[in-house]
Amino acid sequence: MATSSPGPLGRYARSTKNIVGMSAAVVGPVLALVGVIAPPVGLALIPALYAAGALAAPGDKKVELASGLDAGDVRKSLETIERRVHGKVPSEIEERVQRISTTIVDTLPRADELGNGSNALYVLVKTATDYLPSSLQAYLDLPRSYADHKVLSDGKTARALLCEQLDVLDAQMDEVADAVHRSDADKLVANGRFLAEKFGHGALEVPKPSQPPAAGENGSTEKR
Repeated sequence: MATSSPGPLGRYARSTKNIVGMSAAVVGPVLALVGVIAPPVGLALIPALYAAGALAAPGDKKVELASGLDAGDVRKSLETIERRVHGKVPSEIEERVQRISTTIVDTLPRADELGNGSNALYVLVKTATDYLPSSLQAYLDLPRSYADHKVLSDGKTARALLCEQLDVLDAQMDEVADAVHRSDADKLVANGRFLAEKFGHGALEVPKPSQPPAAGENGSTEKR
């Protein structure tokens, strides 16, 4: 089941800027605790130290998915879709939407592996921002009873047709995710080949220490 991604406050709480700012902020109280500065001064320094740390820390890198879009835009679109369908569509439709959303969200952090301008990246973004919401909107615009029972095409209802369309999108998102995973797997294989060429078979084995010669053998001296 897909889970909603954190809002702006949640994302900032886990950001590099907040972590560095919090780390810097504790310096004041620590200095006060060890007696370097007076406690009131240490407490007064907390906001300034936090601000200095947050400003100095690099911002989290955004993954540019398409012109004018980034990972945050895609997540926001998926969150809106899930809110619109939750409890308002049959369970088989909501489950398909959640599965598609989960695959997209899990793929986003590695979307750069697909390459800028790639067809897979385009499909990933368009599914979240166009194909999925458009398919659902056509169904939601129909009265529930009509959508679920009126036969429209090939003996299928709007409900059945939507499930088929969602299955197509689900399969496509699985292919996009596989493309990312294959990239990671190829890197792992290439790294294994590099290590094999670099060190060779058994090159990392540590030789056993030689035993010291027994007394009287191989150059040992004896008193006569």
